[in-house]
Amino acid sequence: MSNHTLQYLESPPRTPTDSPPTMLVTFHGFGSHMGDLHELRQIIDGRFHVCSPQAPIDLAPMGMPGGWAWFNLEFTPGEGIGYDEASAREAIDMAEAFVLEHQKRLGCEHVVLLGFSQGAMLAHALLLRGRVRPAGVAACSGRMVDEVFGDPQHTEGIDNMPLFMSHGRFDDVIPIESGRAIEQWYAQTDANMEYHEYDMAHGIDPACLGDLAAWCQNLLDQTSTR
Repeated sequence: MSNHTLQYLESPPRTPTDSPPTMLVTFHGFGSHMGDLHELRQIIDGRFHVCSPQAPIDLAPMGMPGGWAWFNLEFTPGEGIGYDEASAREAIDMAEAFVLEHQKRLGCEHVVLLGFSQGAMLAHALLLRGRVRPAGVAACSGRMVDEVFGDPQHTEGIDNMPLFMSHGRFDDVIPIESGRAIEQWYAQTDANMEYHEYDMAHGIDPACLGDLAAWCQNLLDQTSTR
């Protein structure tokens, strides 16, 4: 998996600017595909240059044709859903390499990460690892993973970092408690966090999408003045 070249979709800004655009990189969730979050470009701020990689694990052999995963999940009776740490680490490496490569290729000074579910874990991991220096991170319906988050007292690199986080109160895939745990973790840091809960299941409903779009617009307005 580590030598896999990620497929991706790419769309230039719908609203051209005089300066190099901000690159938005989207990371879809388990069982989805690169076209899923890429379609958000029609709704959120048109100044983004959007790049949407596809996860490397084809789920067709598992009975999910058209579905892809960033890393393998493990189902343990009585314990629920876990994940394979080795494939998760490889996925983080691949996602990091993708962002850095395409940021350099496009000449984009600023990059924003947007992840949903399994993709939200990647977005958090890339931020906290520190090799990718995003202008902001949006993580929707993510899971609290101790191996990713570590000690919140050693996170100077995310001071004032704009963060958007969302979770559904009726999420039966990743319970709301996980979203609240992530919110409490970042509350111990100096990140500029915006956390939302919605009466939805595991997804992004219109209310969430509206708040995400407003956050993106505000973020781009701020980065354009830097």
